[in-house]
Amino acid sequence: MQAIADTVHKSVGFTKNCFDLFNICITITVGLVCQGHLIGIGLGTVVAVIGVGRVIAIFNHGFKKKMDDLAGMEA
Repeated sequence: MQAIADTVHKSVGFTKNCFDLFNICITITVGLVCQGHLIGIGLGTVVAVIGVGRVIAIFNHGFKKKMDDLAGMEA
């Protein structure tokens, strides 16, 4: 996710959310085309996708500068 986020110049949390939502759309499309109904996508999947991206965003908001400083990187 970091490489993709750097390429599109967006935050990692936002990029993760977009990537996961794109994957959900692909899964929904394949399920509907092949089986005629949703397969493998439930409420838990959607909540997890949104939750993981937001947790990454919150973590980076609080600790990214400190991590970059400790790693000797300039933000």
